[in-house]
Amino acid sequence: MELIEIYRTWNERKAEQMKSLLEDYNITCNLSSHLTRSVMPFAGQQEVRVMVPEAREEEARRILKDFFELQPGNESGEKDELS
Repeated sequence: MELIEIYRTWNERKAEQMKSLLEDYNITCNLSSHLTRSVMPFAGQQEVRVMVPEAREEEARRILKDFFELQPGNESGEKDELS
């Protein structure tokens, strides 16, 4: 099963929320970064990549888009990097 990056953020809490949401839809999700937690143990100091199986990429992107666009407080249009 090949994993593909669908989202990139410095907000570790948001990445964890995305992972939980995707797993609720039975989509395997891994969070990846270039540094291990032992090197950079503080949240927000490393970029986190959200990875899903290539076969579920489109579905995962749609779920995240639908969920996060409907969140209160998203009026600013603040966006992280979409892969």
